[in-house]
Formats: sequence, C-alpha cells, structure tokens
Amino acid sequence: MRKLMTTRLIVTLLAAATLLAATPAFAAQNIAVVDLQRVLLSTKAGKAAKRKFEGMQKKKRKALKRRDNQLKKQEKALMQERRTIEQTLRSKGAKAATPALQQRAQIFQQKVQTFQKEVMLFQRTQQSALKELAKKEAQLLKPIEDKIKKHINAIAKAKGYSLVLSRVAVVFAVKAVDITGEVTKRMNGK
Repeated sequence: MRKLMTTRLIVTLLAAATLLAATPAFAAQNIAVVDLQRVLLSTKAGKAAKRKFEGMQKKKRKALKRRDNQLKKQEKALMQERRTIEQTLRSKGAKAATPALQQRAQIFQQKVQTFQKEVMLFQRTQQSALKELAKKEAQLLKPIEDKIKKHINAIAKAKGYSLVLSRVAVVFAVKAVDITGEVTKRMNGK
C-alpha cells in the first residue's frame, strides 16, 4: 500500500514538472550558477586579500600563543609552589601552621586569584581577537564581493539570464550554465 502511494506521488510530481517545463513562462527562464568561493579564491584581488588576512591572523595567533605560554609557565610555577607548601605541611605536621607558613599560604592564594583573573582576561582577549579578525576579513572581502556581483550582473544582462544561483545552493547543474570561469576572467581583467 505504501509503495503504491509513493509511486503515485512520484508520477504526480513528474507530471507537474512536465507541465511546468512545457509552459512558456517556465521554459523561457534562463538560469546560471556561479561558484562564488572559487571566484574569490582564484582572482588576483581575492588571493591578495587572503594573503593579507592570513598575515593578520598569523600576527594575532603569535601574540596569543606568546601570552598562552606565559600563562602556562605561571600555572606551572603555582603548581610547584602548592606542592612545596603541601610537603612542608606534611613533613612538619600540626606544628607546621606557623605564622610564616600561614602568610606564605595567603600570598599563594592571592597569586592564584590573580592568575585566575589573568586567565579570564586572556579568554576574553581571544574572543575579541576572533571577532576582530572576522570583522577585518569582512572588510577585506566586501569590495571584492561587490565587484564580483557587478560582473555577475553584467554577464546575466548580456546573456539574458533571469536568475543566477550560488553553486553552494545548487544540487545539480550542467556545466553549460556555470559562469564561474567567465566571472573569474572578468575579475582578473582578461
């Protein structure tokens, strides 16, 4: 029963598609696709923007890595200090709670609190760096994307396309409707 319903549904859909294709308005539609990512990555302007962005990214990453290494060293020193205080307490027993050791433990606690604040600040700095990089990338790509759209519009008007879709959104398209190469050539001034 279910198989019969599925078959009927397929037949109905095929009939509807055939009718649509036969209607003059649908048949007159001229559609193209373009791989925007490929255009962006294969043009001179896109490659230059990518290099510039990667340079900024590398610089940020290097600064964050340096700070991360400092925090790791600080954490290691705090762990060592904690072990030393614990060993002192174990070795001296109840007598170990001298005013000097109590003061040392208080100073250690202050160092831990300061370290925790520094870690939280570093995490906020990382998040801020990611947001800043995303903003910079958008600023770098915006003029290139505008130029790509301008070329797509010109090609669409010249060839009579009523619709140009991004390749990402298309499941299947014949190579003849792909204008990626033509857009890339125009972007590179050829």
